[in-house]
Amino acid sequence: MRSVEESHLGSTHELLDQAAREVCPSADLNDARLTVLEAAASAAGGWDLEDFWASNQHVRPEVFNDPRPWAEKILASIADTPLPTPLALSALSREVVPQAQQRKTGAYYTDWRLAEQLAAQSVPMVHTDGLWIDAACGSGALLTAAAMAVPEGTGRDRVIRDNLTGADLSARALRGALLSVASLTADLASVSGFASRLFRHDSLTSQDTWEKLAPTGAALVIGNPPWEKLKVTRHELAMGRGELRHYGQGYEGEMDLTSPRAELLSYIGQVASGTRLQGKGEHDLYKLFLELGMVLAAENGVLALLLPAGLIRAQGTQTLRRELDRAAQELSVSVIENRARHFAIDSRFKFLAVVARIGTGPQLPIALKVADRKGVLSSEPVQIPRDDLRAVREDLSIPEVKSSEEWELFARLAGDSVTVGDPSGPWQPVYRREVDMTLERKKFLRAPHAESVPLLEGRHVAQYRWRAKTYRSGEGRAAIWRPEALGQATLKTQWFVPLQSLHPCSGDRVARSRIGFCDITGQTNERSLLVARIPEGVVCGNKVPTLAFHSGGPDREDLFLALANSLVVDWMMRRLVTTTVNFFLLNSLPLPKISENSEVGLELISLARRLSAAEGDFAVDLWEVGQWRARADALVASAWGLSLRDMETVLRDFPLMDRGQPAVEKEARSTITADSVLAQLANIQRVDHPSQQRLKYGQAKGAIPYVPAEFV
Repeated sequence: MRSVEESHLGSTHELLDQAAREVCPSADLNDARLTVLEAAASAAGGWDLEDFWASNQHVRPEVFNDPRPWAEKILASIADTPLPTPLALSALSREVVPQAQQRKTGAYYTDWRLAEQLAAQSVPMVHTDGLWIDAACGSGALLTAAAMAVPEGTGRDRVIRDNLTGADLSARALRGALLSVASLTADLASVSGFASRLFRHDSLTSQDTWEKLAPTGAALVIGNPPWEKLKVTRHELAMGRGELRHYGQGYEGEMDLTSPRAELLSYIGQVASGTRLQGKGEHDLYKLFLELGMVLAAENGVLALLLPAGLIRAQGTQTLRRELDRAAQELSVSVIENRARHFAIDSRFKFLAVVARIGTGPQLPIALKVADRKGVLSSEPVQIPRDDLRAVREDLSIPEVKSSEEWELFARLAGDSVTVGDPSGPWQPVYRREVDMTLERKKFLRAPHAESVPLLEGRHVAQYRWRAKTYRSGEGRAAIWRPEALGQATLKTQWFVPLQSLHPCSGDRVARSRIGFCDITGQTNERSLLVARIPEGVVCGNKVPTLAFHSGGPDREDLFLALANSLVVDWMMRRLVTTTVNFFLLNSLPLPKISENSEVGLELISLARRLSAAEGDFAVDLWEVGQWRARADALVASAWGLSLRDMETVLRDFPLMDRGQPAVEKEARSTITADSVLAQLANIQRVDHPSQQRLKYGQAKGAIPYVPAEFV
């Protein structure tokens, strides 16, 4: 997979390689490319290339052919792309590294559009003197964009000369940063000023250097720090030695992790020493750089960073969230999905642009923007008052609401709820991952025997279903699975687990039915929260955690099943989740206050049992099943106080439903599930609604609600 930036610059990269081989045939290709790019920067900035080489303290490259004609060709090629020339030069300056090294260093480079966006947000907010620091600057995309956000002329030259500051581990990256910024000015004195503030060091172990450079703090801390957990895995080592593999595949031979883990522990000891905001769990480079950024920013200074979405929702970032909330007078958060292919990774990957003014004084509401399904940010942010957020999200995780209407609905529902993990609430779940599919893999069997049980994986689980798919072939992410129709579902797994190998607590769970959920999900999936009753006699892999409740028995379990599978609760979950429903996240999920002994609770329990029993029933009536589910959804919505308009807001968040169903005449897509739910809710509230008539039209067309497209 290539990013959009890589696609635009593909032919320019080829031209640059050709130029590098001709201009510096005996040099390393990366060094030769930088030599040609310095010539291109000279042509763009209007300064003398020989003077640049002489004044910036690196050895003059050994040039066999004049690079200037090639420089003109490079600039002409860039002109055919949408990238501004300075940012294109920065992109072209990046050292080409193997995928394993890229993963190891967290070197996922900054797309030019993100650089421009972050600079446009942050630079106008700078109202204090001081350095503009990127502590992991790479080839300088963000520093270049920050300078570009200043009008061309003496003001920009002054920023380059006196303010821009960068650090990186790679000398080549710093050379790229210098040439990229240099292309913005004709003043080599300004370039030399910038060159004197480019440091080849690890910023996480160089606090003394930063304190000397900026004793009163930085006016702007901008960056896209590495996003990488500090851990050693067999998968990464295998990738590092050139193996092409998928997660979940087995390993050939043994791997000695002793030495790399010892090295990593030594490094963690260096970078984590003295930190106070890293929280529990694994160390992550972005968390360390965020804490460094908050330390570096001056009073009234600006912090502007690109960060993973885990910052606003993960358990391990609570301390960082609280400190950022405390320290920021102004705080803007933009939630972006990789739909526009900013990075050469999964398009569903979610990340943040965080911009904060650090300082004391009155705190403004959080300004939140959430990108739509095409990756486009809204023009106006949702204003979330800090006190209101604290009232409904004690951990200060920020719900991804796209409008003031969504924020009002989320806050209202969360304020009239009990969270799953509330120690004084009715649920108080006890979670268990029954089998670890990585650590316990050697115990698994391909064929069953008398003392083994089938292993359920995440693919097996859907709403009210534990046999939604059957295993066909393959391993890991390359495995092939077949969807199973509701009434024809059978169980076929790829693994069996000996009973004697189970932990006693897991063995106890296997001996009874219980509630399980698929922990791999996504906000933009057809549905996000997938919960089922797991029968006795099967064991669940770690992607299907199971729950037990201290009291209430099967009734409480089935009420939980009905609530968790409802559209309203799923909508709440989609405001909070990215790709994984972990225990911390599920514990914080608000549920309506419905008792299993109430009239509504008893009906929901009955519906949950009928829906669970429908799987594998050859005589099942799919239309009837759909109306049971619609009734359950409407009961939950009504009990939680939703109006029909509120429910319409909820339903708009599930555009993938009914893709395989016939639409009402003259309409592009079916809305049979939405019509079923709204009609049931209208009946409960004893009002008329257009959905009641639409439901009849849809049924006449043969549409069936709640059938996922892959099962059609």
